[in-house]
Amino acid sequence: MTDNTATLYRRLAGSYDLSTAWLEPYRRRAVSQLRLRPGDVVLDVGCGTGMSFEPIQSAIGPTGRLIGIEPCPEMLAAARARAEQAGWENVTLLEASAEAAAVPGPVDAVLFAFTHDIVQSPGALANILGQVRPGGRLAAAGPKWTTFAPQLNPLVWQVASQFVTSFEGFRRPWAELERAVPGLRVEEAYFGCVYLAWGAVPRNTGAVRHHLHLTDLAGLAGRHLGYSGWHDITQEDVSEFAALTEDGQWIHVDPERAAAGPFGATVAHGFHTLARFTSLLEEILVVEGVETTLNYGLNRVRFPAPARVGSRLRMGLEVTAVEQAGDGIQVLYGASFEIEGQTKPACVAEVIFRYYG
Repeated sequence: MTDNTATLYRRLAGSYDLSTAWLEPYRRRAVSQLRLRPGDVVLDVGCGTGMSFEPIQSAIGPTGRLIGIEPCPEMLAAARARAEQAGWENVTLLEASAEAAAVPGPVDAVLFAFTHDIVQSPGALANILGQVRPGGRLAAAGPKWTTFAPQLNPLVWQVASQFVTSFEGFRRPWAELERAVPGLRVEEAYFGCVYLAWGAVPRNTGAVRHHLHLTDLAGLAGRHLGYSGWHDITQEDVSEFAALTEDGQWIHVDPERAAAGPFGATVAHGFHTLARFTSLLEEILVVEGVETTLNYGLNRVRFPAPARVGSRLRMGLEVTAVEQAGDGIQVLYGASFEIEGQTKPACVAEVIFRYYG
């Protein structure tokens, strides 16, 4: 959450319910498009004060689970009070940004209700959609510029500027979602000033993949491209790596002894984690027009935390720099290998690739 966003929502927290009450029909329409069933696990992204909780709870019942993500502590406190007052014991609230939230386990459905800043962020969408079961449902609702009645756009600006920090993508706010969810359906309401989008998350949507030509790589400099999908850390893989590298230390290959060791379980080798860079890169970025890709080396590598067998790992990717290198293009990637449920990453590395067309 940026400083501007933090200031905006802290100021709005006390009056948010009243000032957005007129949007309730669209909020409920979005929830209905999730086609929830009893027992479903639902992720409410940018849940605010929890105004979507009641229709979600009505659909999933006490056997379901509702996870709310909200970076503003004042808004989250109101959401927590709402859940406690209603007696909903199946609500988990996470104070985190959508880009960084560590969601506990896969979910059946995701709601983006009036969260324009979030649905414009590829990093946020990669993180959130990576938690959805294959075939899980997604729904979003929010304001937009209208082409049907453009004379209403000043009113749209006046209202929306209270809740968003940027109007980037405001003509088609669902564009980033559409890249991740083929066949996304979109409906406009209120003379084209409000949209509703919904669809099913396809299989293997762990990452929002970026497809671009070699000549367009320079435009990625300074951008965070999102995350890979989550991948299991298995004893079989760790043991095979140990055999290949002749590094059979007991903390890697002896689960019984490791259970009483410093990490409580066997752990993956640091270089095993790092070696996954290339395959996870392909989940996030596809560079076309390339004849040869060269792993040129590393600038810096650290292993801040263990990667325990039985946990899940994903990679976040940032393009730190892009420059010409002879007849090729050199890209410096910043990679962070995260472990589900852990604060510290298992590995952070600066990786250099060169691409030749």
